[in-house]
Amino acid sequence: MRRATHLTTILALAALAGFAQTAQPNPELLLFHPSGPLLSYEVATIKPIGSNDADRVVKLPPGVTLSPLSIRRYIMDAYGATYAAQIVGGPDWLNKDAYDIKSKVPDDLAAAFQKIKFDDKHDQTRMMQQSLLADRFHLKAHFETRVLPVYELVPAKGGLKITDVPASSERKPGDSPPPPPSPGKQIPPGSMMDTYSSNGLRTTNGRAIQMQLLARSLSYSANPEVGDRPIVDHTGFTGYFDIKDLAWAPLGNADATNAPDAPSLIGALEKQLGIKLVPAKDPIEVLVIDSIDRPSAN
Repeated sequence: MRRATHLTTILALAALAGFAQTAQPNPELLLFHPSGPLLSYEVATIKPIGSNDADRVVKLPPGVTLSPLSIRRYIMDAYGATYAAQIVGGPDWLNKDAYDIKSKVPDDLAAAFQKIKFDDKHDQTRMMQQSLLADRFHLKAHFETRVLPVYELVPAKGGLKITDVPASSERKPGDSPPPPPSPGKQIPPGSMMDTYSSNGLRTTNGRAIQMQLLARSLSYSANPEVGDRPIVDHTGFTGYFDIKDLAWAPLGNADATNAPDAPSLIGALEKQLGIKLVPAKDPIEVLVIDSIDRPSAN
């Protein structure tokens, strides 16, 4: 009897061990996986740009170091990566070399773009970007799930201090995205805007946004507070919210000493919004670059 009981225990432990190995949490920040064959641009030209010229073409906000004209940034857009940490590996020139990429969509596809939703148009554009990367840069890559350092956006102890607002109206097929917000004008629904004062303070405003968008926006504007860590939404709040004049002083900003009473980002989030950032490790979907070459001739 004892031998049978002992054998049952061993089998049960083995089953639990197998379950522990296979029951992995679903990854967050999923990338774009195209279904079916990739679409292609009718024609594309790729022109290297010197770093000095690239700096004049695109003005980066303070703290941002990854050039928007780099191929790593292009790969991020093609695969729907929100953060640079989601594109793993590759040679150093992916971060440094800047390129001007001009492409023409086939006429029949351009006509179809006028009749589909903006998000569907964006997905089809990503498919053409992936095709360009494969054809001209010989990109070979694969998807993985990796546990990475993140900051989780979670409810603060005192509870949420902002209330739901009506959701922004959904764009109709063929509609253009809302114009980018500009100082002095009302922010379009579903968008955010950061402003920077002369004393180093940053002010974040948003209108009818969800927490996922707030998390993504903070990842861009909060460097170096969060570094390369993605911010993921774990608040559980599914509604839409207005963010009004969330003012904070970036860490290590000497200019911000003119406003000593301004809270840090973490303090401002908790005091004004009732949410906070906590360090954690979460499974994130990443694209691992197996090989890539500098672009072939036009």
